[in-house]
Amino acid sequence: MADTDLAPSDQPPVFNYVLSFLLVGMAWGGTTPFIRRAAKDFQARQEAHQDQAQATELRTTQSTDDDRSGDNSESDEDQPLPSPSNFAESTAADTATPQPAWMNGSPSSTSWLRTKTISIFWTVVNLLRTPAYSIPLVINLTGSIWFFLLVGKHELSLTVPLANSSAFLFTVLGEWYVEKKVIEKETWLGLALVLGGIGICVQSKT
Repeated sequence: MADTDLAPSDQPPVFNYVLSFLLVGMAWGGTTPFIRRAAKDFQARQEAHQDQAQATELRTTQSTDDDRSGDNSESDEDQPLPSPSNFAESTAADTATPQPAWMNGSPSSTSWLRTKTISIFWTVVNLLRTPAYSIPLVINLTGSIWFFLLVGKHELSLTVPLANSSAFLFTVLGEWYVEKKVIEKETWLGLALVLGGIGICVQSKT
């Protein structure tokens, strides 16, 4: 009889589980808008850097071409007329049959894949080195770890709706805070229904 009386007291109250999974939903949904904004800002900086590099390369190429054209215009006056033998050799070289594409020194698929992999790797490294992206990502992953630690301590019919529904709730609120996005009336109605569903799930397990 004593064991039966002590068994319910050994289990933590349902409120602790509800609060824990609400925190998991906050870690999932609340950090998603911050991660999205940081990724968009990082991509914009990458594109601006690439455009600046291309513009600098284009200016360098144009200045080099201008210098070469100036040198050629000066040197053409001093050059003698080509002899018939040289003219025949240059004509034969110009009319030579072009080589197939596979004979040219085109990069192989292996080198292209390696270059692409290195580029993606350094993009991810630079993105993770951005605090505006890495800090929300760490919080998001911490919420996932906390979810898997808690999911075995209560019923799935309560844990999964709590985590996913609260993640939706905090995602909407995060978009409103980060992107100043206006929340429509239909969205408010959906949030109210979500909260009502969470309350019903909790009430059914108490």
